[in-house]
Amino acid sequence: MKKYLIAALALGPIAGIAHADDGDSVTLYGILDVAVGVVEHSANASPLFPATVNPVSKVSTKFQSPVWGMFNGGISDSRWGIRGNENLGGGMSAFFDLESGINVPSGNLNNAAGSIAGSNNTVGAASALNGQLFNRGAYVGIKQDEYGALSFGRSTTLGFDTIVNYDPIFAAQLFSPLGFSGSYSAGGITEGSRTDNNVKYTNHIGPVNFGISYSFGGVAGKFGDGSTFGANLGYEANGFGIQATYYEARDAVHSGALTGANAVGGAGIGANVGTLTLNDDEDFMIAAKYAYGPFTVKGGYEHYELKAPSDPVAAGATVNYFGFTGSLTNTVFTSKNNLYFFGGDYKITPVFDVALGFYDTQTMQSTGVAGGNQLQYSVLADYHLSKRTDVYAGYMFSKFNGAAFNGFQSTNYIAAGGMRTLF
Repeated sequence: MKKYLIAALALGPIAGIAHADDGDSVTLYGILDVAVGVVEHSANASPLFPATVNPVSKVSTKFQSPVWGMFNGGISDSRWGIRGNENLGGGMSAFFDLESGINVPSGNLNNAAGSIAGSNNTVGAASALNGQLFNRGAYVGIKQDEYGALSFGRSTTLGFDTIVNYDPIFAAQLFSPLGFSGSYSAGGITEGSRTDNNVKYTNHIGPVNFGISYSFGGVAGKFGDGSTFGANLGYEANGFGIQATYYEARDAVHSGALTGANAVGGAGIGANVGTLTLNDDEDFMIAAKYAYGPFTVKGGYEHYELKAPSDPVAAGATVNYFGFTGSLTNTVFTSKNNLYFFGGDYKITPVFDVALGFYDTQTMQSTGVAGGNQLQYSVLADYHLSKRTDVYAGYMFSKFNGAAFNGFQSTNYIAAGGMRTLF
C-alpha cells in the first residue's frame, strides 16, 4: 500500500490535476487516430512517416499497384502531450506545452527524415516532424487577459493556425492537402510549419485577432540566415470569419524527396537523405468562413514563392538534416505557386457531420520551372460516438496536369475509414 501511495504522489503532477481555486493545472492529453484503407498508387507504407502513406503528392509511374494497410492519423496526427498553466494574479498566467507526434500502427515517433533515408521504394516526404522527442511543439510563455500571449520555443506558424480552422476538411491528415502537408503554411517549405527558436505573440481585441512571430536562425556571424517572420490579422464574429497571413523564411533547407531511396544497402535506415535545396520563401494567404445553422462554408487563396537563397552555399556543401546527412544545393529559378480551396460541412445531426472540399494547387510555368496543377476532391463523414471518440470514413481523388507531372501517375486516390479517441 505504501508503494502505491508513493507512486500516486509522484505521478500526481502530470495526471491532469486542475485546481479550480487558483487556476493552476498540469494536463496530460493526447489523440490516437488510426485508419484502414487503400491508396491507388503508392510506394510501400512507412512505419516512420507521420501519415504512413502519401496520398497527396505526385507518384512515379513505377508504382502501379495499390497499397492496402493501416495508416496513422486519418483526421488528426496521433500525439501525446503535457500542458500547464500557472495563475500569476492580475489576469496574468504562465503556460507551457510539450507535444509529441507518434505513428500508432508502429509505435514510432513521427520521423519523416528517417522515412526519406529509409528503405528504397518506401514512402517518404518532407515534414516538420522528424524524430524530435517533442516534434509537434515545445514552448513556454506568459499571457495576460488584455495584452495577449507571448511564447518562446518550437511552435506552429500563424499560417498553420489559420489552416486548422479554415480548411473545409478540418485539416484532415489523409484527406486534405492542407492537413497532409505543412508546406501550405510555410511558403512551400514543409519543414517550416513548425518553427524552432520561435518568438510568437498573439492577441485579440473584441472580434479582431492579430499575431506576429520571428524565429532566430542561430548561425554564427550571420544574424538573418535560417530566420523566419510571420504576421496575421483576422476578424471573427456572428458566424463569419476572415484571416490574412504573411510568412517569409530566409535560407531554409528543404527536402523534395518523395520516396526513401538513400539507405545503405537499400534496407533499414541509412545515413543520407540525398539532395536538399536551400531557399528563400514568401507566402501570403487569405481565408474566410461563414456558419449558418448546421452549414459552414470555407474557402481561401494562397500565393507562395520559392526563391534563390540570400546566402547561397558553395558547391558540394553538406548539411545535417535532423540527424542525417544531405547534399545541399541552391535554388536557382523562382517557383511561383497559387492555391485555391473551397468547401464546407453540414451537421446532419449534432453527432454526424459530412464535409466536402476542393483544392487546386498551381505551379506557374517560368524559366527553369515546369508548370502544372494538381486537383484534389475530398469527402469526409465523421460520426461521434461520444465527446471523445468518433469514427469516420473519407475519400480523396487527385488529378495531376501539366509538364510538372510528366513521368508521374496522372491520378491517385485514397479511401479509408478509421477511429479517433481523445484523452
